[in-house]
Formats: sequence, structure tokens, C-alpha cells
Amino acid sequence: MKDIELYRLCQRFIEGDEKAFNELYEDTKGKIFANIYSYVKSKEVSEDILSDTYIRFINSIKDITPDKSILGYLYTISRNLSLNYIEKNKRYLDDSSAILDNASNEENNYLDNSEIIKIMKEILNPDMFNVIMLHLINGLDYKEIADTLNKNENTIRWQYNEGLKKVREALKDDKPRKWNQRGFWERPN
Repeated sequence: MKDIELYRLCQRFIEGDEKAFNELYEDTKGKIFANIYSYVKSKEVSEDILSDTYIRFINSIKDITPDKSILGYLYTISRNLSLNYIEKNKRYLDDSSAILDNASNEENNYLDNSEIIKIMKEILNPDMFNVIMLHLINGLDYKEIADTLNKNENTIRWQYNEGLKKVREALKDDKPRKWNQRGFWERPN
């Protein structure tokens, strides 16, 4: 279903049509569940987070505008809830090689996915982080990500490639780095 159709379902739900929300839920739940499962690797936990995702979505449904991607909004909510769960419960994902996308080296083999995701959250801006997670974890191609986030496909490709470069650079260094005020990743003096 396209964003405009999902937006219309949201509007119908706001006006009191509960069937509209059921239709929206049925159309999006598979993708959102897969997104959650890619993080937490547990069916039961994924089902709980899926419920929480839609509860949060319903609580903020009146704030949605036609220019927002409903699916992108749901992905963002589910991603944040999944990462919060991982952080809170110190859960680890199984396969760090997917996230690194061949960026790992022998010195970094000791890192697990939760540490890599934490590094990614620290060094990447939210857009780059989101693009990398949608591509590597959810398996969306650049066009699907661009459509979901209402962005240009070339921008998505650039954010993905630049984000991976920054992750590779951070994993090679043994000294801490931080974003400076201009948005560049650099070592503190």
C-alpha cells in the first residue's frame, strides 16, 4: 500500500473507523515484525515490541501529516523500541558480519553486534544510522528506503556509503572519536 493510502487509513481511524486501523495494521505488520525480529531475534519479544509499536503509533497518529511516510514512521518507532530493549536487557545479536558489511578486521572480531550498533549510534547521524539498518538488517534496497523515507535514492546511497566509511574508520581506530559541532567525526585533542 502506498503512503497516501496509509495516510487516508489513518484519517479514517481518527474519524472513528476502527476497520481502517485494522487494514493499516494488516498491511504493515509483517514488515514491522521483520524489522523488530532482525534486532531482537526472539519471536515472543518481537510480538511484544510490535504491540508497543502500534500503541505508540496510535498515541501519535494525530501528528501524522500527508508528507510523512507512515511505514518509515513505524520502522523508526519499532527500531527505537528494539534498540531500547537490547540496551536494557543487554541482549546481543548473532551476526556482526552483516552490520560491518566486510568492514571488520582481526582486531575487531571481539566486538558483538550490540557494541557495533552502539558505536554506530554514537558516530553516525540518525539518517545514516537508519539507512544502514534498513538496508543491512531489513534487506530493503535503496529505492525502497528512499520511498519509505521520502528521500532521493542517490541521497540514500550516499548516506549508506558514507556511513559505512565512518563505521570502518571508527573500528580501525583504538582512540575515541566524537562528532564535532560542524558534524565531522574527529579525535578529541
